[in-house]
Amino acid sequence: MENISDPLGLARQPIFDKHLNVVAYELLYMSDQQAGIEKFLTGDQEECNAFITNFTSIYHSGALKALPAFLSVSENFIRSGALPALSRHNLVINLSQNTLSPELFDKVISYVEAGFRLVLDDFVFDDNYDALLRLADIVRVDVSKHSDTEIQKIPSSLAKYKVTCLADNLESQEQFEQLSQMGFRLFQGPFLANPTIVEGKKLTSSQSVVIHLLAALQDSDVSPDVLADIMARDPQLTFKLLKIVNSAKYNLPNQIESLTQAVVALGMNEINKWATLLALSSSSQRPTELVRQILITARMCEFVAYRTQEVDYDLAFICGILSMLDALLEIDQSTLLSQLPVSEEIKDAISAYEGPAGKLLHAINLYMVGHPSVEMPIEVREIYSSSYAEALRWSNEAMQMMEGEFQ
Repeated sequence: MENISDPLGLARQPIFDKHLNVVAYELLYMSDQQAGIEKFLTGDQEECNAFITNFTSIYHSGALKALPAFLSVSENFIRSGALPALSRHNLVINLSQNTLSPELFDKVISYVEAGFRLVLDDFVFDDNYDALLRLADIVRVDVSKHSDTEIQKIPSSLAKYKVTCLADNLESQEQFEQLSQMGFRLFQGPFLANPTIVEGKKLTSSQSVVIHLLAALQDSDVSPDVLADIMARDPQLTFKLLKIVNSAKYNLPNQIESLTQAVVALGMNEINKWATLLALSSSSQRPTELVRQILITARMCEFVAYRTQEVDYDLAFICGILSMLDALLEIDQSTLLSQLPVSEEIKDAISAYEGPAGKLLHAINLYMVGHPSVEMPIEVREIYSSSYAEALRWSNEAMQMMEGEFQ
């Protein structure tokens, strides 16, 4: 497996518009990494731009696209008057309203004059921040810290300023829809990964194929003919899988024309992985970002397991896939697991974070949201950061191949 370097130990969290398109990523890091982050920001511009561009790039609609990065800087960094080497098109400066003392205002102006966009974090409306609000582009509101009545007043209180309201820490699709109607235009939080359960909902035919396929893939002795029979219910799955097998990535000497030939050429494990990913990508109308998050989680689980040798890496991969499948299919996790003949080890891992695989999945989920409770030795952190960077790279490749665009 490839080892990709990430000197900063960053993670990213998507920021959505009201149509659930990803429009930017917030870059997250542990507090003890702040000095290193800020040193990097003022270093070589070409290196800095290349790294952040690669880190925030996604494959979407047939092309790689680099999205802006939201990044927090400290009060000391602002006070120093240092300006990031990053292009103003790549970086949005995140400033905590609580730490912005009046004497720092002139320093903040220098960011605006240099062309950087500003986000006011931890926002609570106060007339004393009038001048700062006239400089800001976005205000971020942690909706978990306010009552519904308080939240409703925020968009109207900001109407005279040219700012966009960002709702942070959303937990549900219902909350997203309510805040969108109130006038919020940007959204952030775990709401996309939490399933919207519809009572009495029946699986679509494509989703049923996913369940049957995943169930079959749990059998180590499953034959190519059985897989072919399941996938024949959704012919596009077989078509896309054969297109991947025949792509330049594998550079096989002869054209592969059947699933049986594909298994012989690549092996069952490789075929199983792509069949699973293709089934997931075609089974849901949920936003593409959710599929991307599943890919990143699964690949990072696999890569960390491979590097640490504490969990079987194939097991780690399937745990990553199944950990958010309920959100993708919009069904209760217990209902989903009851339909999949997975081992108790996998069920315990994804439902309760139990066992070695569960502990690995939990640590990775915390790492991916920059949770402050993640503490690990430096050598383990390096494994996690390089695994995350590899997962981002691989997710773009996988999305490209699943869309049938890989040449």
